[in-house]
Amino acid sequence: MTDILIRDAKRTDASAIAALGQVAFPLAYKGFIPDAVIATAVEQTYSVAAIERLIDQAGADDAHFLVAERDGVVVGYLHYDSVGPEPELHRIYVAPGQFGEGIGSLLLRELHERLVPGTSYILMVMAANDGAVRFYERHGFVRDREVDGVEHYRLHMGVTNPSDTPAVPALIMRFSSGEE
Repeated sequence: MTDILIRDAKRTDASAIAALGQVAFPLAYKGFIPDAVIATAVEQTYSVAAIERLIDQAGADDAHFLVAERDGVVVGYLHYDSVGPEPELHRIYVAPGQFGEGIGSLLLRELHERLVPGTSYILMVMAANDGAVRFYERHGFVRDREVDGVEHYRLHMGVTNPSDTPAVPALIMRFSSGEE
């Protein structure tokens, strides 16, 4: 994986991240959540302006927006912050065709190197997404609790769906970094 550079996202990356998210997010959730919920989340969270705002907030100990770059092209990204009730990894996606190459692992490793020792944070994953659950478990995450994924996205990312949107079973998984 020496051809992958992990670095802080820059505002100039926002278009590439938005374009990647508009493809990767639907692929990650297809079959797990209704298409209308996917479309709403993409529309509300993957505009260039929305990504620029997140990049602008990153850079402190409690907020990181990282990209994985190969040959000058963004092939993955990670968004973590402490804005909500507890620190959370909101997004980690890899470009289609690049799955299984260790890019997600490199992004997580870089985040964990930046965290203050003893930091604990959460992420949400669809309960039925066995592959994602196994990926996170391999990286030291443990199942914390079950939630409605639609409600979690509303509370933690501001994504609003119609009130009659059905609940989607999701898991909150927790990572706790070691003390040094």
